[in-house]
Amino acid sequence: MDTEQDYWHPPPTSGFLKYNIDGAFKGNTSTTGFGGVLWDENGNIHFIFHFHLGRATNNMVELMALEQCLEHLEQDNRQNVIVEADFELIINSVKRISCGTELKKVSKNWRLIQVFQRIQLHLLVLRTVSFYHVRRMTNKLADILENQGVHCSINRVAMGWKGLLQNRLKAHCHDQTDVEMVVFRNRALEEGSR
Repeated sequence: MDTEQDYWHPPPTSGFLKYNIDGAFKGNTSTTGFGGVLWDENGNIHFIFHFHLGRATNNMVELMALEQCLEHLEQDNRQNVIVEADFELIINSVKRISCGTELKKVSKNWRLIQVFQRIQLHLLVLRTVSFYHVRRMTNKLADILENQGVHCSINRVAMGWKGLLQNRLKAHCHDQTDVEMVVFRNRALEEGSR
């Protein structure tokens, strides 16, 4: 049964953006990928990405999705951003780091600590970014993008929501209805704002 928590919600106030990120670990092949999407309060997509990571752990791929998100935000000098992910362990770890917890208390894995160190540097610049755990259903487009990262060896980054990007998403998605739902929602919002 769907609940209110199963649907994407815009940022709570105007001027804020929302970044949904996700990582995928396919246990049978150890193949990984991650993706993310940056939205505004009207549901317009400002930035979208997916990357193929190869072999990695589930924790590493989720961290890499977060690092890519923060790197983009810092490069574009974005503030007032809500980051949502469905991997609670990583969200809680980043919250602890942003509150000053020592890295060695967050993870004992030296590879993860290296990524956490880079994330910590991004957080020094990105002071108005907050992190929230969401249910998987809320993170649908990021979930689609993560799977593209797993299955595509070509990494993609795009600005804005253009027809070409829409067609690329449809060509690579396993679940067409998810992309069509996002496209329909964006079109409805565009028509409603005219």
